[in-house]
Amino acid sequence: MLTNATTPNSPEWWLLRLGQRLEDERPGLERLDSYWRGDHPLPFGHRKRREAYRKFQRMARTNFAALIAEALLERLRVVGFRAGSDEDAKVDKKAWSWWQANDMDSVSGLVHRAAVVMKRAYVFVGPNPDGGKEPLVTGEDPRQVIHEESPRNRRKILAVLKTWWDDVENRHYAVVFVGGQVHYYQAKRRESDTDKYLWMATQWEVERPAEDNPLGEPPVVVFRNRPDLCGNCLGEFEDVTDIQDRINTQVLDRLVISTMQAYRQRYATGVDITDANGNPSAGFDPGADLLWTVPDDKARFGDFAAADLTGVLNSVEADIAHIGSITRTPPHYLVGRIVNAAGEALAAAETGLCAKTMERLTEYSASWEQVYRLAGKLIGEEIPQDAEVMWADPQFRSLTEKAAASVQLVAAGVPWRTRMTILDFTPQEIARMVTERTQDAMLEAALAPPMQQQGGVGRSPAQSNGNGGTVSMRNGPGSGQGRAAAPQAALARNGSGG
Repeated sequence: MLTNATTPNSPEWWLLRLGQRLEDERPGLERLDSYWRGDHPLPFGHRKRREAYRKFQRMARTNFAALIAEALLERLRVVGFRAGSDEDAKVDKKAWSWWQANDMDSVSGLVHRAAVVMKRAYVFVGPNPDGGKEPLVTGEDPRQVIHEESPRNRRKILAVLKTWWDDVENRHYAVVFVGGQVHYYQAKRRESDTDKYLWMATQWEVERPAEDNPLGEPPVVVFRNRPDLCGNCLGEFEDVTDIQDRINTQVLDRLVISTMQAYRQRYATGVDITDANGNPSAGFDPGADLLWTVPDDKARFGDFAAADLTGVLNSVEADIAHIGSITRTPPHYLVGRIVNAAGEALAAAETGLCAKTMERLTEYSASWEQVYRLAGKLIGEEIPQDAEVMWADPQFRSLTEKAAASVQLVAAGVPWRTRMTILDFTPQEIARMVTERTQDAMLEAALAPPMQQQGGVGRSPAQSNGNGGTVSMRNGPGSGQGRAAAPQAALARNGSGG
């Protein structure tokens, strides 16, 4: 049992306070995650036929929520770090080394997905438990982590809670980061399936003594999606879940109508359609080679008009258009139809998505830069204030477009390395290209024909040889630099960024 749970700002007080907040928020986070996975609430069927409609209800769910999230996520890719000056290139390489050591190419995508879907995610930075030189960086699910910010300065985190359920031990565990210490707790072994009274002082106890936090502050960075000044966040499709439900309901109606009225319904009047045993008359068994006849000349036959699904289909398309407008998702993503669309038209259709992506890049860049600084602080490396994250270009461009842009950048006098960055090459690719350019220049110089030289006083590059011809002179005669100057000139051209 906790003995100091009522003292404000004590670790035990933070444990119960943050734990109860997390428990209150978890249903909403689970709901957003279920929408992303396509497990939407079943659309309503007729109250008298709910069981019969159960299969139709499951089939009616069309997962536009995941499409909205994935259209954004496929454009969020970190490619490197940049400290802002050439003198800090070694710091950039160190940052990229711990990025690779922690498999952050894949983990960063999971962090972005959690934030986009469930409105926030977390990254923890700590010492490597295996004794390695690189810091340990992990992505965390918002259903297991929660934080509280200072009301005076929202950039300052007062306390952080991480909690999880251990199936082997059959109990909950929790870690509280507050001030410069880390506190460990465990709940009593669960005896029932309910966690109704989990966040009470009587349910928890200290697992082991507190430890000092080497960073001196909570080692966590928050990734917020669509935040406001009050600290509230919003999932990428959270505000269109009602439209998603509306689409599912319309699709259910379409399935029911098309199934129940797939064949034209016929009727007969003035005739008994059962035999002597009360069974349907064999004469009314439909078939292409059968003719229906009855002895009563007063009998009349007819059929009902087939149901028109045009209104239902138009309603679904209208709702899809609403989702696209609100979330800025291009229509060719939602509908999947591209007919003779020029590149400019597609680029214009993706303008809203690219603008939205740039907004998220700005939000997430600040978080990754904070992770960058915490990792540097942990290993004793000071990270400059102008450090920034490098992202892949969110606008997809063809190779032809990049080649044309390269020509224009050269004409504008943009340096070579900057051109390569604009053309979306990663820092690692650019570093290899620098080496390859140097090797190509040296090879070109080595294969160049030897310079023709003549004794005597140096002449102009093209000078008569006395026999009616001319000789090319690049260096003064007798200088001994005709062959050696070529590699130097080639390297000079390479280094100039040409």
